[in-house]
Amino acid sequence: MPTRPDLTTRASWVSLFEHGARAEGSAPLDHPPQHGFAADDPAVAAWELVRTGAAAARLLELQGLRPDETSIGPMLQPRDDLAIEVWTECELSVMHAAWRVVLDGDRGAEAEARGRLTARLRAAVEWHLEHTQPDNATSRPWAIHVFLELGHPDVEAIDYAANMLHAAESARMSGGGDDRLRGWILDDAASALREVGTPRIGAAEALGFGNEGGPR
Repeated sequence: MPTRPDLTTRASWVSLFEHGARAEGSAPLDHPPQHGFAADDPAVAAWELVRTGAAAARLLELQGLRPDETSIGPMLQPRDDLAIEVWTECELSVMHAAWRVVLDGDRGAEAEARGRLTARLRAAVEWHLEHTQPDNATSRPWAIHVFLELGHPDVEAIDYAANMLHAAESARMSGGGDDRLRGWILDDAASALREVGTPRIGAAEALGFGNEGGPR
């Protein structure tokens, strides 16, 4: 009987993500092969900022973000013109891009902005764990690793991420959606987990992400 992976460890999730990426046929690209959103959606702008190596402060000023950084809530403002599934996928894609900015940003000069962006992400994770279902987008597991890194309690975040991964696997088995994009998302999530590098998931706070926006 196969041994159940220990989902509290980073290595288990990296292995699961890499397996999923191979099964989906991930593309060896630095940025998503496609977004799937209209040109005015913040996810497109967020990934363009990642592509150009923009600072965290610029992402915090992204048009479409909620202006209130002090309360629990999603990253994006509500939009009446988008179905909830589309809005959720856009939201999670922005969160995925924002975590890339946190990891890749200047650890010195930009520490304050990266700290604010991390706090914003943590508040968004908390909101989604309370208010959204992990399979209510389009089976694309955007920001799955962000839930593992910043979600509390850990057991709830792990369960949420496991359900996101299950939805992606179910879509692959049924032949639905864009396999290449799902594969890229999982491959990028695995890379981000390896970059933090601690044995256990959810260790971002211990590395200083809660204070200065990056590892000490």
